[in-house]
Amino acid sequence: MIEVREWAMIHTYYQEGMPISRIAKEVGVDRKTVYRALSQESYQVKERKTKSSILDPYKPYIEERLSKYNLTATRLFREIKAQGYSGSYDTVKKFVASIREEQPGPAYVRFETEPGEQAQVDWSPAGQLEWGGKKIKLWCFSMVLGYSRAMYIEFTTSQDLITFIRCHINAFKYFGGVPWTILYDNPKVVVLSREGQAIQWNPKFLEFSRTYGFTPILCTPRRPQTKGKVERPYRYIKQDFLLGTEANDVVDLNQKARIWLDEVANCRVHRTTGEVPFKRLKEEKLRPLPPGEYTITLEEVRKVSKDFVISYEGNYYSVPFVLAAKEVTVRDTGQELLIFYRGEEVARHAKVQGKGQIIRDPRHEVGIPRPSYPSRIAEVRESFLEHFPEAEGFLAGVVQAKTGNARYHLVEVLKLLEDYPKEVVRQAIARATEYKAFDARTVRNICAQYFKEPAQEFPAPPPAPTVKTKIEIGQVAVRSLEEYALVAGGEN
Repeated sequence: MIEVREWAMIHTYYQEGMPISRIAKEVGVDRKTVYRALSQESYQVKERKTKSSILDPYKPYIEERLSKYNLTATRLFREIKAQGYSGSYDTVKKFVASIREEQPGPAYVRFETEPGEQAQVDWSPAGQLEWGGKKIKLWCFSMVLGYSRAMYIEFTTSQDLITFIRCHINAFKYFGGVPWTILYDNPKVVVLSREGQAIQWNPKFLEFSRTYGFTPILCTPRRPQTKGKVERPYRYIKQDFLLGTEANDVVDLNQKARIWLDEVANCRVHRTTGEVPFKRLKEEKLRPLPPGEYTITLEEVRKVSKDFVISYEGNYYSVPFVLAAKEVTVRDTGQELLIFYRGEEVARHAKVQGKGQIIRDPRHEVGIPRPSYPSRIAEVRESFLEHFPEAEGFLAGVVQAKTGNARYHLVEVLKLLEDYPKEVVRQAIARATEYKAFDARTVRNICAQYFKEPAQEFPAPPPAPTVKTKIEIGQVAVRSLEEYALVAGGEN
């Protein structure tokens, strides 16, 4: 049975006067097939009986996955194989193609490199990650060796120079060496400005490249296909790993990514080279890693806020309270933040992931003037600070907002320790302080929400005791002397 395209070619050639033998040769069929096709005025489709397939039980799963994510046939084949599918990959591939329209892309001439000659780097948006109740942007750093197609990926929450260099070093360690050149798509961490062939390199990145012995090369602007070896694999990363993968945090995501690299991405037969990347990696002529650890620091000036913290990459770090409203120098080492005032180190913090976190050092509050408290809550204040030494702000807020009822609210907050872990109550107090809600009801409701339980109705506090400043005398009825005499006589 010939295809409709062959049937149309036979009729076209015949109408042009081409001999039967020549038509058969051009189309690639025998003369009888040509005669049979010419006897048919229209193309006849041969009905085929629908056969059951070993893939049938897994088709609903594949359709459901494809309705949510644009996964590859390779990924889906691996998933249903784990569920018990014993058929071939080609069957899965044909079924996936039948339910998804494939978009043709532009064609480019492929440029191959010698072993160890080149790597390509990209830093692509990778969606968002839920962290501390907030959504944080994710970025995927990827490096691909040109000859072997060996790949390294790492997910980050920052695109600063320190993170960029750290990802390079991790990639070099993963590959076991450094390529001679690395191709980039003009990122700011690599090149500060470019006008034609006039390139202003980032001096700190250029220093790093010289230390590790590779030469950075820039793509022609607005021609991402120049970096095709890393641009195309990112689509593979997204479809075969990122889509449908859940993680608790960036550390968890990178651990799963490392397993995927070791067991899937670098162990598969690459479509272009026809070989396994890990196998060709042994043929890469990479430069050895330089001895020792490479360190880089960045310095910026920040102004200290009134509550003696500085903002850095979306988080807040404390400094001594006496530096409020002053300018300090922040030195970022990648792992720590060192804060200086007039050349002297005044604070040191470990960098944290995520956004919106407040990191305080209790020593920075030593000597800060404390508010005075009413005498009737002195004993409660001592107990409250013993349990929550970092909650001076909440304590002062309660005293100011509730005055005569302050003691009641502090006692009720302490009672929450009977129902909730201390850490939960501490976080609830901190959250209430952020909201400027200085009362026990708010703290209890936040605790209940933390445990996903309906907030209990909190009784209203009793009114503050009233003190009488004078004796109030009411109206007294005037009686006659005879009435008093009668009363006296009755008692006798």
